[in-house]
Order: sequence, then C-alpha cells, then structure tokens
Amino acid sequence: MIKKLFSVFLTAALALLSCVSPQGGKTGGRSTNLLPLSAGWYQYDSERTFKGIEDEYNFTLSTGMKMVQEITWKYTGVVTSFGGGTLYDPITGIELLIDDEGRISCAENISIRGTLNGDGNFYWSGLHEEHGRLNSIFVKGALTPLPSSVRGGREFDGVYHMTDSGTGRQQLVKISDGFYTWDYLDDEARGFTPWPTLINPDGTFSFGMDITTVMEMGGFSSVNYSTGFLSQGKVISGQGISMEEVTRSAGQGADQAGASQIFSGTAIRSGEFPNEAIPEDIESLVQAGRSTARAAPKPNHAHYPSWYLKLPEKAGFICAAGEKTFDARETALALAEAAAAANLADQIMVRLKSSITEVSTNAGTMIDERISGESLQRLNYRVVEQTYNEGTRTAFVLLEMPIN
Repeated sequence: MIKKLFSVFLTAALALLSCVSPQGGKTGGRSTNLLPLSAGWYQYDSERTFKGIEDEYNFTLSTGMKMVQEITWKYTGVVTSFGGGTLYDPITGIELLIDDEGRISCAENISIRGTLNGDGNFYWSGLHEEHGRLNSIFVKGALTPLPSSVRGGREFDGVYHMTDSGTGRQQLVKISDGFYTWDYLDDEARGFTPWPTLINPDGTFSFGMDITTVMEMGGFSSVNYSTGFLSQGKVISGQGISMEEVTRSAGQGADQAGASQIFSGTAIRSGEFPNEAIPEDIESLVQAGRSTARAAPKPNHAHYPSWYLKLPEKAGFICAAGEKTFDARETALALAEAAAAANLADQIMVRLKSSITEVSTNAGTMIDERISGESLQRLNYRVVEQTYNEGTRTAFVLLEMPIN
C-alpha cells in the first residue's frame, strides 16, 4: 500500500500556506500581468525534474527499502514563442496549450497540467514512458517577454564561423532579429540539441545547462552529482564574435571548474559554406518543431475517464491523477497511484515556495531536501477514483488531499 501518514515536517509546511501571504507578481518594482499571454517571443528558462516512478516502485516492492531516482536539468538562455494559444517547448519538443487564465495542458500528452501566473512564473507536470518505464516530469520556470526593444539590432545579423582555440572544434552561428542559433560543423555527438538564445542590445549573450543526478537506495547508497556549462560571449558589429564556455561539476568529492574553452570567429562570405550547413533562424527552428509536435499521434479521449480529462476542483483540497498501462491490473493501479502521489508532492512544493515571501538560501535548500526526501512516503491523501480499462490495459487513479 503506497498511502502512508503525512510527515510532521510537511504538516508544518502546509500550515504555513494558511498564514503567509503569497508573493505579488512584480518586475523591476512594477506590478505586471502577462495574462492573457500575448503572441511573441519569450525567454523560457526552466528547471525540469524526471523521477523514475516505476523503478522506485519495483525496488521498494522487491527489497522493502526506499529508492530515489531523479535527474534535474536546468536551462538558462532558452528562447521560444507563443502564438495561437500554444507555447513551443524546444527542450521536450512539445506544444503547451495556455488559455487566457494561464491553465496549461498538452494535446499530445493528456497527463500534462500546470499553471502560468501573471508574473510569468509557471509550472507544469506530467507522465512520460521511456523504454517501457513510467517516469514523472515536473517543470518550473519563468517566461520573460522579449520585444524588439530588448534585442540586438540588425547590425549584428549574419552568419559567423567560430573555432575553439584549444580543441579546434568549429561552429556556425546565425544571428537574426536579435536571436542566436548555432550548430557544430562536425559529426561529433553534441549531447543535447542547441536551442535559440537572446542577443542583448549591446551584443552580449549567455546560455547554460546544469544536470543534477540524485540516486538513493535504502539508506546505504547515495549519489548526488551535478555537471554543467555556462557560455558567455559578445558580438561586435562589423568585426566578429567571441565566446567563453566554462564547464563545472560538483558532488561526490569532485567539485571543480573545468578549463574554459574560448571560441572566436568572424562573419562568413556568401557561398563560403554550403547552405545545408548554415543553422536555421529562430523562426524556422520553432516552426519546424511545432510541425513535428502537431504531426505526433494524439491520444483518444474516449479511452480516458472524464475526471482524468478535467480534474475536479474542491475548496480546501488539491487533486492529482496518474495513469499506467500494464497487463497486470493491480500493478497498473499501484503505479498509477504512485504517479499521482508524485504529482501531489510537486504541487505541495509549488504552493509552499510561492507562499513564503522571506526565506534564507539555507532554509530554502533545507525545505527542498526535506520535501523531496519525504513527501512521496508520507502523503495523507485519499483515493477518490480508480479504474482499469481492460481494452487499453490502462489504470487511472484520482487522489485528493486536504491543504488546510
């Protein structure tokens, strides 16, 4: 049975929700409200955590011990667009539907639900199967409008050939309309798909990525390791482009900053490189991504319970739902419940952080660690609905939990 008593810590944390006022949305001392969201370009910085729901469940079932398996990716300097009611997520390659009230959903994945606030802060979560294993994904971040006034001018436009002075590795960079797109010239694995980023009015730019892996097994094995990079550079109109990329790692006794890579280059002449080597501009990249997302198979709503398609709203409670396709009915129901419980834990984290207006960095870290470590074990929830579709072999579970 997955359901257990709620921990003393989380009980106290939830109590804070009723006595601390939420933060107002302010930017630069001025109240802002992005809703309803306007069409245009946005910086889309985010932190996304993938949790191995099925692996954790199977480990606990076979050993009787707790397991934590999480990977968190943090992205900065990512640019995308909103239009026609959808925001393209260039990291996961999906389109997020955002209505006028800020509710987030996804046509390709019914499990995805979330909220965009008027101040640009957002979160969304859902379920994802990889190699037949159920995982949860939780994404939080901020949307920042990028009108032409905060972007570099046409004097920076062009295609630049950059070379790493140390390794000799080469890139082509395309700058257009204040945005930077790039790709390597060689066939060496990149490890990730390059995303568009912003060129500031003074020609500077910055983007980065960090990956944190957390693995715990029954209290006798623990891994917490981070690695990442930060790239910063500047384009000088009529001259060229330079960039420094610094890698870093932390955890497991290996805290260190790697040697920096220095890239520099100049604008290329027409015909110097074949057209297929030139990176696409941001408009083309986003449009191609949207087309791929829209061509993906869509789930059949007739196979889902009505309460899963639209979660019930009940004053004083939070609700979450999970699903799992599996031949064994009871196992499918248990995994669907575990997935819903993971979503409840994510919602608690969001509510707690958005309600505490003054908290020290150390206290904030402590809250993160305690919630992530305890919430799935001790959620005081109630199973409201559960069903198993024999035709699709899919279980659905709806949970609710009091927050007052």
